[in-house]
Parts: sequence; structure tokens; C-alpha cells
Amino acid sequence: MLSMFDFFNITEILITYGYFGIFIIVFLESGIFFPLPGDSLLFTAGLFASAFSLDILILIPLIFVATFLGGLAGYEIGANLEKLRQYALFRKILKKEHIDKAHTFFDKYGVYAIVFSRFVPIVRTFLPIIAGVAKVDYKFFLKYSLISSLLWSTIVTSLGYFLGRIFPQIKDYLHIMVILIVVVSVLPMAYEILKKKNKA
Repeated sequence: MLSMFDFFNITEILITYGYFGIFIIVFLESGIFFPLPGDSLLFTAGLFASAFSLDILILIPLIFVATFLGGLAGYEIGANLEKLRQYALFRKILKKEHIDKAHTFFDKYGVYAIVFSRFVPIVRTFLPIIAGVAKVDYKFFLKYSLISSLLWSTIVTSLGYFLGRIFPQIKDYLHIMVILIVVVSVLPMAYEILKKKNKA
């Protein structure tokens, strides 16, 4: 069984749990539970495929399926949250005006939101849930979730793989690379937060 500690030890996940550990964590992080390694896990898995026992031809399809299914699970969670509005507590949380705003947001930015959110930590976990709450057209969500899942799984994992092939010594600086990937992945979110603060 995976412990909570193991969830945050990327090297331990890859060595001990291999493909199974990768699948479970990517699935959960893609639409259910956000405080898990995402980009850093994919990048490191790509590095392992270039230098150790993982096969890139298995790894990318595995991550793609886990990502896609995780997003669908998040959508279903969101779609069923509205049923909780029959309870007073959840009516305060799931206010109609918030749901209406979510509708408006997806009408305006739906394609970009679904595709590019996949590359932003935390956002990629919650966006499928919000899409479900907003009752975004299922076929529309399905289509662009397929595209975003394919892009994310291929680009980030391949980046780690090819850097590992070109610069084999990069595996000796794994911790630095993981930190760098985390910093780069949160930059878009940090930029938006700072922009809103400056406007305020």
C-alpha cells in the first residue's frame, strides 16, 4: 500500500511502485486530490526511462490514460456535487451565482481552460470538478480532455526522457531538476495572482 509519505517521495515511488505508483498518483492528481507530485513526477519518470528500468513506450500511454480517467472522475464528482445543495450547509458553499459564473467562464474560455489548465498544478485538479459543477457539455469536455491529457503526458514526460538521453549526468542532479520543474510549473499561477494584486 502507498503511504502518504510515499506520495511525496518521487524517487521512492518510481523505484518501489513503478508503473502502478505512477498510475495511481497521476490519476488522483488529475481531478481528485491536488497535493501530489504532477509535473515533477512525469519529468522524473521520463529521466528514469532514459537511464533506468522504465520503458518510455509504456510510460507515456500509461500516464495519458491515468490523466484522462482522473479528469473524468473529477468531472463526475463535480456533476454530482449539486445534489448536495439540498442541504443548507452546501447551499452556502455551492451558491447559484458561483455556478452561474462557472457557466459563463466555460462559455468564454472553455477550450483554453481545459487544455492549458493541465499544465498548471492545483488548477488541473480542480478544473474538471468545476466543469462538472457547471455542467459543461460532456462531449466537449471529453474531446478537449483527450487533447490536454495527450499533450501533458507526452510533452512533460518526453522532456525528462530526452534530457536524460542527451545529458546522462542530469540524473546526478535529480533533486535540483525536480525543484526547477515545480518552480516553472507554478509560475503561471503566481503571475496571475500577482497581476490581480497589482490591479487591486
